[in-house]
Amino acid sequence: MKLPAVPEHTPKCKLTIMNAGFCMTKKSHLLKGADKSNVSVPALFFLIEHPVHGNILFDTGYSTRYFEATKAFPFSLMNKITPVKITEKENAISQLLENNLTSKQIQTVILSHLHADHAGGIADFNHSTIYVDKNEWRYGQQSKLKLLWKGYLRQMYEKINLSSLEQLDFEESGHPYGPFGNTIDLLKDGTIILVPFPGHAIGQFGLLLNISNQERYFLIADSAYVRDNYQMNQGGSFLSRLAHYNSSQYESNFPILQQTEIDNPNLVIIPSHDPMMYQQFIGK
Repeated sequence: MKLPAVPEHTPKCKLTIMNAGFCMTKKSHLLKGADKSNVSVPALFFLIEHPVHGNILFDTGYSTRYFEATKAFPFSLMNKITPVKITEKENAISQLLENNLTSKQIQTVILSHLHADHAGGIADFNHSTIYVDKNEWRYGQQSKLKLLWKGYLRQMYEKINLSSLEQLDFEESGHPYGPFGNTIDLLKDGTIILVPFPGHAIGQFGLLLNISNQERYFLIADSAYVRDNYQMNQGGSFLSRLAHYNSSQYESNFPILQQTEIDNPNLVIIPSHDPMMYQQFIGK
């Protein structure tokens, strides 16, 4: 699973790892066999500053709109099962403003999938080009009630301006990148490689960010909840399996991620909900 070398002329991006909200669950929910103590699970999102293409977000985390969306039954069940904590100042848009970035300065938002903890803040980025997998977008147009049982709140993303939406087709547009097939070189310069990882969601994908041979990141969204999932080849609890589109397909990605990490020692793999990743890159 060795990745291609990063050419010296590759534009130098900057990655900032941020977090928008937490949900409360048990460690055993994330990793089967772990203890049942409570844990705050982050909802990481990522700012990529590209020297040519400007400011790019990968996901948006939760937002305080979640509370309105889950106010009434049956949507309130989602917040009862995994209670969410987020304040206005923790919304992605608020954090960006603290870093002197307005929504108009975010040229692109890439959504790994449409679950509420990844697309929760998308309504704040009406001026951005928004990328979503075409199968994911199609799946996400089902009834709100049907989507609820798979972790979607259509209320959070249904107001996306369709003129700003770009639907990715990995089968039609994808090309091999090292060990991965059907990837998309989004900017056509080798910096951002989108890698399909369906299973948790029908159209989920990860983002491989190539800065240099010494600095590259694999933002894998929910391809694993925590690094222990793929390092130990162990999924989460039965309850967590219910949230997956295809749990067997989800767990089939673990050996791929494990071998990718082994074969590329300078690669940093970051699951979006790993508390250890939060402590390492953001920790307070």
